[in-house]
Amino acid sequence: MRLKILDDIQNIIEQGKNWVQLELDYAKLTLAEKLTAILTMLIIGFLCALLGFLALILFSFALVHVFTLIMCPALAYLTVGGIVLLCLVLIWVLRKPLLLNPLAKMLTRVLITPDVTENNH
Repeated sequence: MRLKILDDIQNIIEQGKNWVQLELDYAKLTLAEKLTAILTMLIIGFLCALLGFLALILFSFALVHVFTLIMCPALAYLTVGGIVLLCLVLIWVLRKPLLLNPLAKMLTRVLITPDVTENNH
């Protein structure tokens, strides 16, 4: 009788170790999945920003060329520079609703929302 209880306790301990190892593996996989999603979003965001800056430069030169039709080139460059600075000031003033809130919402969705597959069991 005593040997059966010891065998049962040893079996429970082995199952507990197995369960802890499985939980650790699941946590590692979940972390890898979430880091992959965040890094993918960062890379895509960086590429979009880079291409956006390139487009801004090209559009600025095109706008300077258009403005040179109605004013001298130096004044055209100053006007386009002022427009770009005005856009930067607007982005700075509206940084919370334009940048911080969507970024926080995206990170919260990726990091905190529970997996749907856990509820299907």
